[in-house]
Amino acid sequence: MSTDKDELADMLRDADAQQMANDPILRKAFSIGLLASDLFVPVEQSEAEQAQAGGVNLQAIPIDDTPHVLLFSSKAKLGAFTGPNTRFARASGLDILTQLRGNFAVLNPGPDGRALAPEDIAEILGDSPNPAHGEAGHVHGPNCGHGH
Repeated sequence: MSTDKDELADMLRDADAQQMANDPILRKAFSIGLLASDLFVPVEQSEAEQAQAGGVNLQAIPIDDTPHVLLFSSKAKLGAFTGPNTRFARASGLDILTQLRGNFAVLNPGPDGRALAPEDIAEILGDSPNPAHGEAGHVHGPNCGHGH
């Protein structure tokens, strides 16, 4: 979304986690909005350091002793939390969340923010909760139907 209005932040403010959990339509609207929005992610290195490292190190904060990657719905939200001179990457929610599969994240940390567990990210991306053999996320079990 290329507007200056932070619609994602408005949605987070207006729908608490319980409403989101109990309303599948609201959850789907949030997922679509998140995937279509640009997200702002604070990064730890300069562009030269990123090139040398072969990638970007994203900043995370511990929540209940688990690192959560910081995500922000706007540059203003990022600056208010991390400071105005913080280096950041900007990409679509789809691109960022695809890279965060299996990880924890927090969108707009604070009272109106939303922590995202790996299963939340999978649901937002439309991943199957029970992937078939050969798909990402498949866990081999006794009923796989193939030999090990």
